[in-house]
Amino acid sequence: MPEEFRKYFWDTEFEKLDIKKNMKYIISRLYCEGNLNCFKWVNKTYTEQEIIETAKTSRRLNPVTANFLKNIYDLKKEEMQYYINNENMNYTFGG
Repeated sequence: MPEEFRKYFWDTEFEKLDIKKNMKYIISRLYCEGNLNCFKWVNKTYTEQEIIETAKTSRRLNPVTANFLKNIYDLKKEEMQYYINNENMNYTFGG
C-alpha cells in the first residue's frame, strides 16, 4: 500500500496491514477518509465484487460513503449492513 496512505491509518500499525487479509478494513477506511488517489488505488487493487461485498458488510462506513457506494453500485439499503444497523437503533433524546 502506498506510503502516502499511512495518514489514513493513524490508529493502526500501517506496516502490518495486509491488502488481502485486511481488505474490508482498508476499503472502508480509504473510502471514508481518503481522497481521489485513494479511490483510484482501491478500484485498481480490488475487484468490483470485493468492493461491493465490503459495501454490503462493512459497519465502518459513514453516511456519505454508504450513500455513495449504494448509488455507484446500485445497491439496496436492505442489503447493506450500515443501513440495517442504523435502522435497528432507536435513539431517544430528552428522555
